Amino acid sequence: MDDDRYMEEAFALAEHGRGNVHPNPLVGAVLVRDGEVVGTGWHLGPGEPHAEAMALAEAGERAAGATLYCTLEPCGHHGQTPPCADALVAAGIRRAVVALGDPNPLVDGRGLARLREGGVDVNLQEGRWGARARKQNAPFLKYHTTGLPLVTYKEAVTLDGKVAAAGGDARWISCLDSRRAVHQRRATVDAVMVGAGTLLRDDPELTVRLSEGRDPVRVIVTHSGELPSGARVLATAHQTRTIVLAERADGAARRILEARGAELIEVGEGGLRAGLAALADRGLLDILFEGGPTLAGALLAEGLIDRVLLFVAPLIVGRGAPDLFAAPAVGAVADAWRLHDVEWRPVCDDFLLSGSLKKGGV
Repeated sequence: MDDDRYMEEAFALAEHGRGNVHPNPLVGAVLVRDGEVVGTGWHLGPGEPHAEAMALAEAGERAAGATLYCTLEPCGHHGQTPPCADALVAAGIRRAVVALGDPNPLVDGRGLARLREGGVDVNLQEGRWGARARKQNAPFLKYHTTGLPLVTYKEAVTLDGKVAAAGGDARWISCLDSRRAVHQRRATVDAVMVGAGTLLRDDPELTVRLSEGRDPVRVIVTHSGELPSGARVLATAHQTRTIVLAERADGAARRILEARGAELIEVGEGGLRAGLAALADRGLLDILFEGGPTLAGALLAEGLIDRVLLFVAPLIVGRGAPDLFAAPAVGAVADAWRLHDVEWRPVCDDFLLSGSLKKGGV
């Protein structure tokens, strides 16, 4: 059907904004009149024109009587840009086909209501395209429904479930193409996060080097706020935004971090959940966690990992090596954490496993 074709184009257009629009959602829009596409657009980023506005600008007078295909409900409020719903009504569109409502309290049905008030035939098709739209904007939706960011755990793992050899050596479990894929992913997320143990063991830069794109914000989780003075993330904190999440830190640790250009966030008794909420409040909604088993186990136990990306390598390292998760074992298979929406794809000699993580059930 034509609706499917034009909505598919809208989803593809939305992807042009990936990595640039946070904390706003990815949105694509297509305007069609008499079977001809007269305007297209996607959200460029905060303060920039929204997808609908871009499509209207391209269509001009041809927007009158057109049908809008949009991946997310048009906004109906004044923010950094004027309301898209008002602009669509003023342009005289006849019909709007929308994949998903926007849960942002500033929108949440108001945009669709404004279109209907303006005489537009509104078709909200969540049953048809909602799953696709939710997947595309999972971090934005997670934040506006829970106040937390979406956390994806990335790790390279051997066939026997180990993330390093017994002596701690992990270079390189995954192949070069897998490592390139990680850097490509870093370029699209808001932040990359590790624990102090990973910093001590590997001294990572956590930047984008094997791919093109901008560096994510770097987040280090530590109890005390104390980090090695020679850590590469501190050496470049003035150039690449770096945040340290600490349970509590004394004045000396704070002064050292701030002098190096890092931001310190103390979470106190709130722990990991409070730390993630603080990141989300700073507009960091899409977090790629690349830490080790201890922090991974703590996040898993608190239900704070949403998705996993595992690069499974054709290696066996044997007993005594670090496991993927340092978490207590469940007593029954029915209580295990299970992946849903599972995808497998080959990457050189590795297999990339991705899926959403849920505890218990089928």
